[in-house]
Amino acid sequence: MTYVNGETLILTVLQGVTGFSVSNTSRGKWGILNSGRDNNYGIIKPGSFEREQSAISANMTTYQTIIQVWNRYKDDGTTLTDLEALVDSIIARFDARRKGLDTSGTIEDMFITSGREVEEMWNKSGGLSWLKQDLVVTWMEESTITYVE
Repeated sequence: MTYVNGETLILTVLQGVTGFSVSNTSRGKWGILNSGRDNNYGIIKPGSFEREQSAISANMTTYQTIIQVWNRYKDDGTTLTDLEALVDSIIARFDARRKGLDTSGTIEDMFITSGREVEEMWNKSGGLSWLKQDLVVTWMEESTITYVE
C-alpha cells in the first residue's frame, strides 16, 4: 500500500458519514468550497509521518492525515453546534472502522487522535464565511522490505 491508497481509504470512510458524499469531499482540492452546493465540506490533506524498522525485513510507518471539516457560517448559534455534530459523527464512524476499510491487511490501526481548535475563516470583505476544525487521523502501516543487494 502507498500513502495515497491510505488517504483514499480515509476519504471513503469520510464519505460514508451522514452529510458527506463525493460532491462535498476531496483530497487536496479546496476549490469545492466555492461551489456553493453544500453547507459542509471535508477536505483531506497530508500530515506528518514517522518510520521505524519493526523487524529485519519490515518497516512500520505511522502517518497522520488531516481532515479539514468546514461548515458554512449561518449564525452565531447553529453554525458551531452544526460543526460539533459533524465532528462527532466523523469520530464515531472512524472509531467503528479501525482498519479504515483496508482489505490488504497492511493497516494496523486508524484512529482520530486529535482535533485542533475551531478556526473562523473570513472572506475578503471581512465577513465570517466558515468555521473549520482539523481532525488528525493517525494510521499505522506495516510493509515488508524486499532487499535488492
